[in-house]
Amino acid sequence: MQTKSPFKFDITYFAKKYGTKITRKAQEPNPLGTAGRRFVDRYGVDRYIYWDLDKGDWRHATGFMDIKAI
Repeated sequence: MQTKSPFKFDITYFAKKYGTKITRKAQEPNPLGTAGRRFVDRYGVDRYIYWDLDKGDWRHATGFMDIKAI
């Protein structure tokens, strides 16, 4: 059972895979109520695991992120 209402946002960050900045539509928590996670890893890199609304799956952003509510 979902305990908090979904927070929808656009997240923009540099994706090494594509070699450019990308913007994704995201939500937290996912449709089942599982929250994402934002943390700094042991190398000091900012990381965020979020629910991608277009793909319907978890995604992983690293480094500088710009998050804007939609």
